[in-house]
Amino acid sequence: MKQLVDNLVEHLSMGKQEHLAFLDGLFYLLKQKNADVVDYQGLKAESVSPQCPKCESINIIKNGHQQGQQLYQCKECGKNFRVTTGTFVYNLHKKELMLDYILCMLEGKSLRQCAKEIGIDLTTSFEWRHRILTALRSFDDNVNFFGIMELEELLMKYSEKGRRYKTKEEYLIAQEKKQHNVAVLAMKDRSGNMLFNLICFDKIKKVKIEKILRNKVSTSSTICGEDRKEFKKFRSKNLKSKAVKRELVKDQNDTYNINTVRQHTVRFAKWIDNKFRGVATKYLQSYIMWYIVKHKYLLNKLIEDVGRMLNLAASDRRAWYEYIELRNKPIEILT
Repeated sequence: MKQLVDNLVEHLSMGKQEHLAFLDGLFYLLKQKNADVVDYQGLKAESVSPQCPKCESINIIKNGHQQGQQLYQCKECGKNFRVTTGTFVYNLHKKELMLDYILCMLEGKSLRQCAKEIGIDLTTSFEWRHRILTALRSFDDNVNFFGIMELEELLMKYSEKGRRYKTKEEYLIAQEKKQHNVAVLAMKDRSGNMLFNLICFDKIKKVKIEKILRNKVSTSSTICGEDRKEFKKFRSKNLKSKAVKRELVKDQNDTYNINTVRQHTVRFAKWIDNKFRGVATKYLQSYIMWYIVKHKYLLNKLIEDVGRMLNLAASDRRAWYEYIELRNKPIEILT
């Protein structure tokens, strides 16, 4: 692995703004040093303690090098692993092309356009997109809400886009499911924190809302939602709700409204339909997190955003395993 920084201690002690400035220049830094995303994954690994991908123990020792990467051994279960094991760059071929792939992806190019420009096939282009997007899914754990919080239900058609059916029975079951919607709970506060969660089939249920919000909402928050039973009188004491009358939903002068979150649900639905012509429901949460990242973490500045996107993708040490599980799962299991 190539050394990306001259002083590792100084790099690891950077403040938030310094770190963001580093990420904004990361694309050019990697190009200048003829480095790639695996080299950055190695640098990223220096900021956390190594953890066994099998038993999750942190009782780890160094065990030489393999293919230029630090090799570790778990003292609990004996598993050998590298700094890239389980990450979105694990077993990545043509690793030198991934940085430019992220650039194409952020330019809004289709899978086919990305494949043609980078020099990979369409299947690889699909895999790389979902390696990255799966790594973003873990960021919903870091989203919390404060103050006035808006809730909105977004209903989308169930889809198994791209699936090949092995039997007529599978096909018939899929056709029945396609008659249903899936419910997405959209959440946003006035501080800019935002999250969408794919919840269930058909209408959203109060118990599902409570389960998601219980540990994400501060005790002083007020939850605004439409005047429906699902959005008011939560059983949890720390969830205070404020019903928004249907005629006041678009009232710009009323403090308690759901204008902002509604704008985002409309934009998201159009983005999915117009940009991707719909996505399979099992991948919907991945695209949700792409949308959240675009509006929460990125700057809408192409080069700077490549560094930020790479850093986010490199943060999940189990992205590869989660991607494989998602890829091999024929459908999204919802209740």
